[in-house]
Amino acid sequence: MAEFSIDTLHWPCKISNDLKHQLLNIAQPGKGLQNTQKKAAFPGIYYITSGLATYYYTSENMNNALGCVFGAHDWIGAYSLGSNAEFFIFSVEFEPVEYLFFSKQKIAQLAESNPEVFKFLYYCIIKMQPRLLQVQLTALHNKELRIVYTLLALAQKKQIIKGAKISIEITQEQLCTVTGLSRPRINEVLKKIEKHHEISIERGKIHIIDLKALGDRLNQLNTMFHDPRAK
Repeated sequence: MAEFSIDTLHWPCKISNDLKHQLLNIAQPGKGLQNTQKKAAFPGIYYITSGLATYYYTSENMNNALGCVFGAHDWIGAYSLGSNAEFFIFSVEFEPVEYLFFSKQKIAQLAESNPEVFKFLYYCIIKMQPRLLQVQLTALHNKELRIVYTLLALAQKKQIIKGAKISIEITQEQLCTVTGLSRPRINEVLKKIEKHHEISIERGKIHIIDLKALGDRLNQLNTMFHDPRAK
């Protein structure tokens, strides 16, 4: 894993170099996101250094899911630091994830001596909140809008070379997990969009051919919190 300094991280707001060094001192590097097979509280904050994935909360019988796409430079988990609420937490990695982890306990200890920690946590929360709220809003819409939103959210977080075709490595099973929809419904929507030459489907991949046309499908979606078509 690469070495990190205070200058290589994308901080959520302006904070002192002292706090940056203090945070890096408690950071633990890691690879791959953990899934819980029983209810558990979110353990701390993850700073994603590379990769593309989604964390999602689900019911015990896996009938319902609510997830959020994230990638490099995102800070996730700050919203749960003040709560011991327990969830079934799962993740789907579309590109291998590497991260720095800041445990809940160590952040709490640091906050006792440095109140600037609360500013840092506040901005971690408000940076992610629009996407979290949009996921909940999108879940109220029909299956097509939920699938298109997910594909565009993944495309938005990918590091894309200008002019290159956008390819998302995702299986229909993974798309079922992220959207909470059944495989027949996923297949029905994807085939419909493919017939309009907006995407092409390959085993384990979805290629976006006409980004604008695919994005226009979200005109029916209330994107008041987060619009994945924006750059």
